[in-house]
Amino acid sequence: MVAYQVHTGGFSRRIKTHIAGPEHRFAVVVPPELARICLKETSWLDIPQPELSDAGLEFSGRLQDAYTCNLWLRTASRVLCRLAPFRAGAAEELFHKASRIPWELWLNQEIKLDIEARVEYSRISHEGRVAEIISESIGKSLREKGPLHPSDTLAKDMEQRAPGESTTGRLQTDDFELKQKILVRLLENRCGISIDMSGPHLHQRGYRLRHTGAPLRETLAAAILLKSEWTGNEPLVDGMCGSGTFPIEGALMSRRIAPGLGRDFLFQGWPSFQKKTWEYLRRKAKETSLLKAPETIIGIDIDPEAIAVSAENADRAGVGGDIQWEKMDFFEFNPMKRGLRKGLLVLNPPYGIRLSAGGVGLYERIGAHLRLNFKGWKYAVLAGSRLEAAAMGTGRVRLWSIRHGGINITVVFGGIAG
Repeated sequence: MVAYQVHTGGFSRRIKTHIAGPEHRFAVVVPPELARICLKETSWLDIPQPELSDAGLEFSGRLQDAYTCNLWLRTASRVLCRLAPFRAGAAEELFHKASRIPWELWLNQEIKLDIEARVEYSRISHEGRVAEIISESIGKSLREKGPLHPSDTLAKDMEQRAPGESTTGRLQTDDFELKQKILVRLLENRCGISIDMSGPHLHQRGYRLRHTGAPLRETLAAAILLKSEWTGNEPLVDGMCGSGTFPIEGALMSRRIAPGLGRDFLFQGWPSFQKKTWEYLRRKAKETSLLKAPETIIGIDIDPEAIAVSAENADRAGVGGDIQWEKMDFFEFNPMKRGLRKGLLVLNPPYGIRLSAGGVGLYERIGAHLRLNFKGWKYAVLAGSRLEAAAMGTGRVRLWSIRHGGINITVVFGGIAG
């Protein structure tokens, strides 16, 4: 990714006047089921007065606050910057007003645009036409202001990061073609434009380059751990770890490692990128992290390839030394024989498209194993249906219905008496 840096006093003053100096409106995009968990996360980060919204969360603040959200939020999908809304009752008005936005201060002109439009109850009714008008207005604005020139200095800065710390000047994309997403909403002849700051989805932490099929998203794994009220100061066992997402996210949480430290973000390529501010935030994040996880974290899987993949991913995340990986059948694992004190058990058994290996019978076995061997433990178990959840027979539980991988699933939260 080419980063821009313009070495003119006039341009720098315009950046400060229009972008760096004033407050902006930001949206943190979060699935509805995760929004309240994410809201709680923002309270730990001193984000100014976040509110629940249709997008997830919204708040007014400075660029530093949005940088902080990208760096620290474990359950968010992406962060958007909202531009000031304006009235647009006709195509000519939309073009004229959108052309007046200082796009040259916002956009890296080396990155292709991906403009999505949504129209409701407006005189301009065709969403494709709205996207075209915004694209044309951006082109006109940039042509009139003149092209910017990429700075080799910033590009080299990005390439000189330590191995494993981040990517070499490019966003971790998992075969994702980098584009600048711009979202346009025309509601009752009033236009709102949002610019994506994150780039690839925030679940892409940069460590999971391999998986074993049907992986659990990092954001959902973190949300389940947070909803379980696991603090990191008690053992964590994942009995069917797959690609290792639960143990790795748990290690990052328990060591207070910011989930965004291992990747780059789209805003780093913007002309208005505040490099010193970003370096300060990253430095403070590293200073506050712990050297090792305070409690035992174990990842178990019967598949040797899953264990190998999990260990690779953990090493890439910088938490390989915090997790014990064990190739074994979960139903042969007994925490009491390991001398573990009571903690949290997480399980992501086969369900949905993987149901051939699961079903109600599997959940009956899980419940029996927990009642016998996990007395006093809390648990969070993913199930494909409430019928499977009920089959565990572990007493009073909390059920959380969410969507994952295009299907509805249920997360069962409970505890084993004893």
